[in-house]
Amino acid sequence: MALLPRARSLLALLALGFAALPAPAMAQDDDDFDFLEDEEDDDKKDEGEEPGGEQPAGEESGDELGFDGTPTPEEDDFDFTEPDEEGDLDVQIDTTGLDDAAAYKAKQKEVEGMTPEDEAIEWERYLRKYPNSQFESRIEARLDKLSELMYSGRIESAEEVEEKGLAEIYFAQPFTLESIDPRKKLRAGIEFGLPGYLAPIVDFEWAFLRNLSAHAGVRGRYGGVSFEPGVRYAVIKSARSNTLLTVLGDVRVNTGPAYVGFRPQLAFGQRIPAGDIEIDASLQGGTELVTYGIFSPRVVGGANVSIAPSDTVKFFLETSTYMKDLGWDQGGSFRFNVVSFGVKFMERNKGKASRFEAGAGAIAPYSSNYWSFHSGALGLDLNYYL
Repeated sequence: MALLPRARSLLALLALGFAALPAPAMAQDDDDFDFLEDEEDDDKKDEGEEPGGEQPAGEESGDELGFDGTPTPEEDDFDFTEPDEEGDLDVQIDTTGLDDAAAYKAKQKEVEGMTPEDEAIEWERYLRKYPNSQFESRIEARLDKLSELMYSGRIESAEEVEEKGLAEIYFAQPFTLESIDPRKKLRAGIEFGLPGYLAPIVDFEWAFLRNLSAHAGVRGRYGGVSFEPGVRYAVIKSARSNTLLTVLGDVRVNTGPAYVGFRPQLAFGQRIPAGDIEIDASLQGGTELVTYGIFSPRVVGGANVSIAPSDTVKFFLETSTYMKDLGWDQGGSFRFNVVSFGVKFMERNKGKASRFEAGAGAIAPYSSNYWSFHSGALGLDLNYYL
């Protein structure tokens, strides 16, 4: 009987042990299930699905909440620019009023050689067309320079200065003196003196170079009519400074009385700016070396001032000197010095040189001793340029 209670106790313990065995097994099965679910959730995330299945209506997952618990903005709230086919963003740039290098260079060629006024106008038009020009700073600098040129007078390029320096001057021709500007021309004239003085002038000049010419002609002088060939060489002939420095070398072959004289002279001429009025002033001087059995040098020369108030009219005032035996202590020197004045008319030929000029003037002696060729004369003169 004593064994029966012990057996019952042992059976009770065994029953309790068997009852306890299913619990760990179930726990192990639950763990295995959880791991499988985690792997499936990870796969769903990779495939873009939400883990854990559908959310209940009206509830939001924690992934959709901000750090403060508020919902994050939806993707539709952002305006993303869609990439193009190549994956680049289609960025729109405003090119209104923007130029390029080709347009700028084309404008530079267009304004080349223009006057400062015209060039400034063209660059202003360019800036109105291209207000956002990439070259605005360069254009503004050029406009400043052009403004200086317009206010300070035209500044020429080196090529223009050189070309102008080698241009013709068209210097005023004297009335009773020698021409000092080498040119191609034909001169004809006559002087009528009182009481009976007549002196014709016919001369042909040909310029081989701009500053070198030769001439030959017949001219009546105080000692008679003579044949006079010669050369004119302008050492300085600058249209840039309007200056002439000319060497004259003439030979005088007098007909009655017959003798030969050599007339070397040096002449200087300068054009003086005076607004719209053109003033040419010249001075020449030298000697006439005469031989007719004896050697008799003379002093020759004079001065001329010509004033042109317009393109067609020119007024002149001139003096001419002819003397010998200066310092002769037995009666003073031989001299016959005259002054002449008059007017010349030129062809109206705007922008070009006149082909001819015709003049008339009065000649009067103002200092004479021993020589008295006339007491006054009238002269006519014509220069025709070839």
